Amino acid sequence: MSDFLPHPFWNFSLELYAGDGVAEACLDLQERRGCDVNVLLFCCWLGATGRPTLTADRLRTILKASDQWQASIVRPLRLVRRLLKDQPWSAALPETVDAVRRRVAEAELAAEHAEQLKLAGLHAPSADRDRPIEKRLRAAVGNLGVYAVCLGVVPDGKDRAAVATLMRGTFPTLLPDEIARVVGVAGGSPTASA
Repeated sequence: MSDFLPHPFWNFSLELYAGDGVAEACLDLQERRGCDVNVLLFCCWLGATGRPTLTADRLRTILKASDQWQASIVRPLRLVRRLLKDQPWSAALPETVDAVRRRVAEAELAAEHAEQLKLAGLHAPSADRDRPIEKRLRAAVGNLGVYAVCLGVVPDGKDRAAVATLMRGTFPTLLPDEIARVVGVAGGSPTASA
């Protein structure tokens, strides 16, 4: 949206989220694991731009601020948007209800944008664009691993497949086999050691 403050993280997120299967992977992790999509994208952005891997303590501090915003602002807007879509009153006044739902969706997106600016303001050490892409891939996967630890999640095959999708979108120039090896999937399935 044109009235949003520009930021490299926001631009990265828009491009990544539009990638093949990325939105579905993010929403799957949100629904199944309670992940914040903005934090997933933030973990990818930090790695992709050559920033160091997050520590669990640093990510917990970031999550505290993010969780408050999500609980107070984003989730209530999401709930209202879904209620407007799924409730029987949408049949009675479809055009009016649809217009309200669109405005709530716009407010939800604006709240997501504000959260991203906050995340980047809380932690954005200098980028190292000269860092080899393989190390950036490992940092992004490592960030997502730290996020899983902070959530108390032991990643399963579905989680690894979702992470592989995120990494293919984040690092489109890397071979899928290389991404699969780092993430721990083979042909979309977890490896035996996973």
